[in-house]
Amino acid sequence: MDLCTARTEAERRKGAMMRGPLIQTEARTILNRGISQGITQGISENKKETALRMLKAGKLTVEEIAEYSALSVAEVEQLANHQTI
Repeated sequence: MDLCTARTEAERRKGAMMRGPLIQTEARTILNRGISQGITQGISENKKETALRMLKAGKLTVEEIAEYSALSVAEVEQLANHQTI
C-alpha cells in the first residue's frame, strides 16, 4: 500500500468513526425535542381540563378560572363556548 492510499484509508476510517457520535448526538437532540414538546402539550391539556372542570362546577367567573388555570380569558371563553355545544 503506498503512502497516498494509506492516508486516504486512514481519513475514511476517521470519518466513519466521527459520524457515529454525530448521528447519536443528532438522534439524542431529536428525542429530547420530542420529549419537551410532549411535556408542553401535556401541561397545556391539563390546564384546559382543569378549566373545564371549573366551568362545569359553575362557581367561578371566567376571569377567576383564567387566573387559577394559567389560561387566558379568551382561552377559557373558547372552552366555555365549546362546552355548551
